[in-house]
Amino acid sequence: MDDRVKDILTTAEAAHLLGISTRTAQLWVESGQLPSWKTPGGHRRIPREAVLSLIERPAQQQSGVRAHAIVLADKGRGADWLNAGLPGLGLLLHVTEDVQQVREWLALTPPMLIVVENADEGERRRLVSLLYRDVNLAQTAIVSLTKSGRDDPVPQGSNRVQLGMLPDVPATSAVVVKELMKTRRKDVTSAFRTPWNERARLAAVKESGLLGSPPDPDFDRLVRLAAHAIRAPIAMFTLITQREQWFKSRTGFDGSTTPRDWAFCNETLVANELTVIEDLSKAPQFSQNPTLAQPYGFRFYAGAPVRDPLGFALGSTCVIDVKPRKLSANEREALGTIADAASNLIRLRALEREIS
Repeated sequence: MDDRVKDILTTAEAAHLLGISTRTAQLWVESGQLPSWKTPGGHRRIPREAVLSLIERPAQQQSGVRAHAIVLADKGRGADWLNAGLPGLGLLLHVTEDVQQVREWLALTPPMLIVVENADEGERRRLVSLLYRDVNLAQTAIVSLTKSGRDDPVPQGSNRVQLGMLPDVPATSAVVVKELMKTRRKDVTSAFRTPWNERARLAAVKESGLLGSPPDPDFDRLVRLAAHAIRAPIAMFTLITQREQWFKSRTGFDGSTTPRDWAFCNETLVANELTVIEDLSKAPQFSQNPTLAQPYGFRFYAGAPVRDPLGFALGSTCVIDVKPRKLSANEREALGTIADAASNLIRLRALEREIS
């Protein structure tokens, strides 16, 4: 058998080597903890080296958290939670109404946030009690929402709080976000908005090894593809640090950095999804942005998050134009796909560093 074939595993083969269920392996792939790619037929393939690296460095030895939120919704409220989300936290959202599903998700690197609705119900109350005692969740914020709870927050210890559950899911989500926003550190000037997980996100940018790294033709190709697909004169792959936006790759723009308060990508970080601003001159938050004036004259921005293996948005793949415009559905899909390709490339580069 060709050695190159032996170095590529199916999800089932990876699960067998790791001693876990195929479903758990799929979750690890979805979360980015196992680098993978899709074949033209839509099947996932995993590098053997990535599996061996996990075996040598088991989950209990891994540090930190992933930029994910798990919501255990009350019966019949899961779809509403998916629609409402947890805006402004910078977290990828996983919603279920099944306690066992939460237990499976917790086999991964711990999430930054767990929200449990109807936490005064028997099985869910027992789950919350176990979560509070789990040493692996020391860095995870846990919010329990009780139907019989008080309206004001009840602290349950470091990173733990109990809130009253509201009949309306968007209102409940807003209360959770508001409470969490009270606790975040003010690590960045208030000249621009930042997500709740900004401190951990900044650490992820630093740990990525990308800042100040030499040009990479693979990232350059993706940026050129973005400019071509969107028919935009400017395209970039940006990394957002505490004070700067640094361009890992760019086309149509001179210079390798700008001050962070110039960065339209701040909006992408807060939204944590593809963000389109059709006319920058009509966006109040950019009224003092110098890039709207000459010699730049920027008027349009669209950016999609580029993530590290743990889901933290390091920056974005973005396009800029000097005239207001809209994006078609196909252009939105193309930009999102290119950002996902950049994220996968980051995972592969991280794996290469681990095994070198």
